[in-house]
Amino acid sequence: MREVALDIRGLGLILYSPPAVAHIPEGADYLRSDFWNPADVARHVMECQLTAFATGSPGSFRFRFTEGLPDEAAVQAAAFKLRLGLHVRSGTICVRDLYDLMEWSAECPAPQQLRAADGWYRLTVFSSPPPSGILGDGQVVEVALERVSHKPALQWEGVPPLHS
Repeated sequence: MREVALDIRGLGLILYSPPAVAHIPEGADYLRSDFWNPADVARHVMECQLTAFATGSPGSFRFRFTEGLPDEAAVQAAAFKLRLGLHVRSGTICVRDLYDLMEWSAECPAPQQLRAADGWYRLTVFSSPPPSGILGDGQVVEVALERVSHKPALQWEGVPPLHS
């Protein structure tokens, strides 16, 4: 298991491998130009290159990544759950605040990088409100990285929500 602690300013998170965002110019506001419209977010998410989900709140989160099948009992017990996909290339997954897309820098901080074998992954993301009941108040978000042989078939019409 690997954990990434992240204070986010935005209302969501992005996950990607560096080659998937190589086309974004330094300093660009990719959020407004290509990632603001829910249909554009859905397209990105279904391509499994630059994927994202809404946390429902800014705040402090602890993203716990495990490899393999998710614990289905834990998934079912969680208040919020969703499935995503990701194509890992260059052996790296970057975990960043959605708002990082507003003034893009290709440099992903080392503490926000995970090593993973190249290939396709199905992501099972699940969480429940923290003990305080306030989303983003030290909230733990579990992310199971399940290696699969091909791009996961996803159907999103907007921004995948990890909240009610």
